[in-house]
Amino acid sequence: MTEVRLPKVAAALYALSIAALVVFPALIVLAVAVPSLGLFDSVDFTSVPRDEWPTLTWIGLAVGFLPAIFMWLAVYKMCGLFALYRSGDPLAPQAGPLIKAIGSYLLISAVLSVIVVPIKTGLMSLGNPVGERSISVALNSSTVGFILVAGLLCLIGWSMSEATKIAAENKEFI
Repeated sequence: MTEVRLPKVAAALYALSIAALVVFPALIVLAVAVPSLGLFDSVDFTSVPRDEWPTLTWIGLAVGFLPAIFMWLAVYKMCGLFALYRSGDPLAPQAGPLIKAIGSYLLISAVLSVIVVPIKTGLMSLGNPVGERSISVALNSSTVGFILVAGLLCLIGWSMSEATKIAAENKEFI
């Protein structure tokens, strides 16, 4: 029964990941280009009107998107994994490296999301008057869980890669 379900679920996830690859960048561009949509609220970081932002505020905004870039790369690798699983072979030799890459990109994204917050908030608030500048630090249980799950994916991908190598070596002896 799983042989029938795996390709169907993988096909649905493949389509969803392709949509995410298109929608995520489009939403980021819309959030920055059309502030009236309310997709990005800069009030938390700076009291300076958007048309008067200094260069460092824009750099802070760009730095804030770094985790999203690695998340996008993880979704890109997920497309490859789901395409592989659509064929119905969950133990294909390419699966391990893809899972490891997904885990690595997610881990980088999770760690960056912790590191970027103080940098982003500091840069974006530099344009504020003295006394209104701030640096925020954020770490919560969701972020810690995200880091742990990403690390687990790295280990699973690494284990699958090693198992594939061992299986290939064993085939040579038979």
